[in-house]
Amino acid sequence: MKFIDLDDLALRPGRLTVWRATTATPAAPAATPTPDAWAPDGRPPSYLQQAYLNDALRHRTGPRPPAWLATAFELPGPLDATALRRALLDWIDRHETLRSRLTPHPDGDPPRLRRTTLSPGAADVQRTPRGEFTDRTALLARVERLLDARTDPLTWPSFVFLTVERLGSTTLLLGFDHHNVDGYSVFRIAREIHELYAAAREGRAATLEPVGGYPEFAETERAEAASLRDGHRAVERWRESLAETGGGLPGFVLPLLAPESAGRAPQTGACEWLLDAEEARAFDLACRAQDGTFLSGVLACLALAARERAGLRTFRTAVPFHTRREGRHRPAMGWYVGIAPVSVPVPDADDFGRVLKESTESIRRARPLADVPLARVAELLGRELPVRFMVSYMDLRHLPGSAQWTRWNATALRSRRVGTREVFLWVMRNHEGCYLSYRFPSSHTARNTVPRYLAEFRHRMSRVVAQQSPHPTGTPAETTATGRTGRRDAVEGKEPAPCG
Repeated sequence: MKFIDLDDLALRPGRLTVWRATTATPAAPAATPTPDAWAPDGRPPSYLQQAYLNDALRHRTGPRPPAWLATAFELPGPLDATALRRALLDWIDRHETLRSRLTPHPDGDPPRLRRTTLSPGAADVQRTPRGEFTDRTALLARVERLLDARTDPLTWPSFVFLTVERLGSTTLLLGFDHHNVDGYSVFRIAREIHELYAAAREGRAATLEPVGGYPEFAETERAEAASLRDGHRAVERWRESLAETGGGLPGFVLPLLAPESAGRAPQTGACEWLLDAEEARAFDLACRAQDGTFLSGVLACLALAARERAGLRTFRTAVPFHTRREGRHRPAMGWYVGIAPVSVPVPDADDFGRVLKESTESIRRARPLADVPLARVAELLGRELPVRFMVSYMDLRHLPGSAQWTRWNATALRSRRVGTREVFLWVMRNHEGCYLSYRFPSSHTARNTVPRYLAEFRHRMSRVVAQQSPHPTGTPAETTATGRTGRRDAVEGKEPAPCG
């Protein structure tokens, strides 16, 4: 499954319909949820949710760019609308966070967020036709406007479902404001909806594993984090790490703006194959042969690229780690993410093995810090800690349904962003190989520095593979795991081409 911008989605035209969650019933429709349906719920927001929603409240009267995650995939044959409605309702019932809302109460600064929750079965889904589209560009523009408008974090529902029907198949898109989901959540959706849809059509119970609720996780997380105090070992390690980067999280390894530049800039990005399946396996083996991991190998290559392109002797970034420690939370929708600062020393010698060892040790030291919510760290240290340079790694091969993603034409999507200081890299491994999805400021300086740095990173990974394998390998742009050859044409004139 690719992780791309909406502009790069290969969405075929068809009949667009909006499916919107509500507490109203078909017999008595209402424009807003019925107040009595919402039960008071004493469980607090997670630290991530609280920081995120407080920021949204501060900017509620001004321009606030969307921050949604989405997925799109195909359902086979003519759409069975009754079965899809049943599947969506069963899915909302399955994931408590989708039936729960956080509303501000002006009894503090920032306002306190109070939770209310719907019982299973209290939600409904209403359909609104949006017309027939014959032009892909016009359809994508309408879809983006709907996702931007219907994923407002300060309203419920802060998520929306869309279908695009055509002869023989239907594309289903599900979009969520970020406080509902994380990356692993989005990659799990296609399989669950497919199973629920098939079960509804066949009149049987769906076969899905038991699932926990994110509000339950949030309550436990806050109770544990509230016990932390200044002077705790994890907090002191955070303080030491931040002191090395001037008091904040690390920025990108190269300049992103000219010294005289100011203001905000739209972000751009792309998705590129790094390694095909055999090359990814060779890279993994090379790392494990030296007691490393795929992630530590990725960070080692990024560190060597930083030394080559920027002359850095220490590579620093922020790395997200999932916090789904209990089995029942693994299949749950929610924002189960912690952030940790990683620092990798880079020697003068061009020695991948040595840098890999440093990278592996740095991850080992950093991992426990991700269990302390970043917002709690910021609270204890009395400073804001925006993430400016992030490297995320996910191995998607073992997620349920991943073997069917290609057949379902499943894709993960992200909203447009604005920002002059953020560079985010997502390295994803799937059954076809390993790809890099990324975004960065669309400034003249960044358009020169970021692609050159990433080209060096790809070169470093290829060198590791070449040294591991006795057989020559083609570049991912020339040979992919699916057997396609030749560089794919750019979509919408963008370079490099998105993953395909």
